[in-house]
Amino acid sequence: MNNKERQFLEVPLGIEAHHIAGKLAAEQTTTEKSKQVYLNTLAVYAVHRYLKWLGIETSLTKSDSWNPILRNKWNVADLEIPGSGKLECRPFLPGETTIFLPAEVTEDRIGYLGVQFSDRLDKVQILGFTKTANGGVLEIRQLQSTDELINELSPVNLGKWFEGIFDEVWQPIKFLFKVKNLEPLRLKNRPKEDLNPDKNDANKGENKVIERGQTIGFLANSQQLNLVVGIRKEENQELGCLFQVFPMNVGEYLPVGLKLKVILESEEAEKKVESTEQKEPLKIRLTELPGKLITVQVHLENEFITRTFIL
Repeated sequence: MNNKERQFLEVPLGIEAHHIAGKLAAEQTTTEKSKQVYLNTLAVYAVHRYLKWLGIETSLTKSDSWNPILRNKWNVADLEIPGSGKLECRPFLPGETTIFLPAEVTEDRIGYLGVQFSDRLDKVQILGFTKTANGGVLEIRQLQSTDELINELSPVNLGKWFEGIFDEVWQPIKFLFKVKNLEPLRLKNRPKEDLNPDKNDANKGENKVIERGQTIGFLANSQQLNLVVGIRKEENQELGCLFQVFPMNVGEYLPVGLKLKVILESEEAEKKVESTEQKEPLKIRLTELPGKLITVQVHLENEFITRTFIL
């Protein structure tokens, strides 16, 4: 579906939104800067309300756009998404189809949302999402559906997997890899430190390992990889998780410098691994109690892809 056919979601801008925007704009020393802050604040606040409606947590106060020093110094319209990073919410004025991004927002962003204002500034349309903005330019025609953003931010409930409930984007392993022999992926062949310490109990009752995966793509060299998640029930009501990144074709090499990072909800614990020239997948194993939030990031060059999970 192209942008002409897509129905854009509208978010109303009420008194509260304009009050906040006016307050922050009044702190600026020039009319031009005041207008910039006013529009940036309205865009960020509209996206905050939109994500809140979807049940996705945000943190306005931790965003650069809400920091008086950084707001004054830079042209920023970011919204902090806990566990994921900064989402840039760029305003489009009526009639604009292309905008140029300031240098300070071209890095350290999980992606960009286009936010188009009505003539009266009483509502906005959420135009779409993109993970990157080539050359510092954001064009409406290049924006993807906001479903891409929701998939990026909405946690996957791994507990549902034990009930046989899976989101359609998480596929059985046999559909991911372009190879007939899936033997390298089977948990029973993995080392003892992986999810399955006993190869004979892989499919017995509580020890059953459940695996699903999805293909993730990077702009860098049009690189596609497979992210595979395995879970099993452990002792003391804990759940064991194994996060792995494979090449699309078993037997190929992972790109050098690829990084896999797993961050726990407390932000006190973080694990990460980096690939050299190797055929073995990147993998991180952990054991946690149900209810914990886990953020998984796959980094390649200046890009990273985030997936969040609830145990």
